[in-house]
Amino acid sequence: MTHQTGISRRTLLGGLAAVSALGGCGGNQRPARSVNQPASSAVPALLLPLTGSNAGLGQRMAKAVWLQEDLGGLPRRTLVLDAGETPEQAVSAAQDATQRGANLLIGPLLRDQTPSVVRAAGQVPVMTLSNDNALAQAGAWVFGVTPKQSADAVLRYAKSARSKRVVLLDSGDALSARAASALDQGARKAGIARVTKIPASTASEQIANALRQAGGGEMPDILYVPASDDRAQSQAIAAVGAGVTTIGSLQWSGLSRDAFLRLDKACYTGPDPVQFNRLSAAYMAQLDEQMGVIAALAVDAVALAHQVGGGPALDRKKPAQGLLGQYQFLPDRTLKRELAVLRINGGAVERVA
Repeated sequence: MTHQTGISRRTLLGGLAAVSALGGCGGNQRPARSVNQPASSAVPALLLPLTGSNAGLGQRMAKAVWLQEDLGGLPRRTLVLDAGETPEQAVSAAQDATQRGANLLIGPLLRDQTPSVVRAAGQVPVMTLSNDNALAQAGAWVFGVTPKQSADAVLRYAKSARSKRVVLLDSGDALSARAASALDQGARKAGIARVTKIPASTASEQIANALRQAGGGEMPDILYVPASDDRAQSQAIAAVGAGVTTIGSLQWSGLSRDAFLRLDKACYTGPDPVQFNRLSAAYMAQLDEQMGVIAALAVDAVALAHQVGGGPALDRKKPAQGLLGQYQFLPDRTLKRELAVLRINGGAVERVA
């Protein structure tokens, strides 16, 4: 793998013990590669913030892709380039990638870098890792995990559970606004007459009363909590105590174990628990750190690039299965992703939808 930064693959992955469960290899030996790995004509370039304020996140994403390659899950054909944190740095990385023959650009991660990269890429498709669907209007394919995808998972759960009353804990920010829009758009299809809101300023001890009022005098079936801060966690705990099914967003995936213990019996939207946990465990064993959902996002994006052989077939009709669940690009360049709904049980998680 080629990259443009002084942070090398050897620095990030070299000298670490291989996962004993994967073939019993030690030292720098690599596990055997999959004999069923499909041939790929793709030469994707992964544009990540390997330097700057988001360097830690970008490096985790690069390491997850590299580890998946070493485990035989991806071809070793992906260019990893430093997109920095400015549009100019991202454009430089995009130009370097196209000069090296990349036929698909994955990234950048940051919203304000994406339009400039699309313009610089010319005819080479750009699959941004941002979570802003509005970037599709600028010509990017939006692969990031959007608030709509979490809200859609809540609606699928509501439909399967025959829930009729859903309440949103509204923090008044862009995340809540986009979640509310998605819930409103999908409510009728899920059999929900109306989505109501309670403000995030509601004190935890008043949550039960606020929920009953929002439910028209009855407790609602579901409270959706997009935020993951301490106040939102306290309010979610109170809602669980009041007997309401409480579901957090994908942001809850990054909470600490202590937080999970406090949020016992609450739910949240999250990655595919089997595929994600398999690579996450290998990542922890190899690197002694948490992989995280955003790193898994990079792995899924690179896998898709190799599966379709480049950019022209991104809107293929057949869904793909990834670490973050099943996904498929729509004709408008936004992504439909089926996140799981997971319940916290004694600090562990179990899939419920």
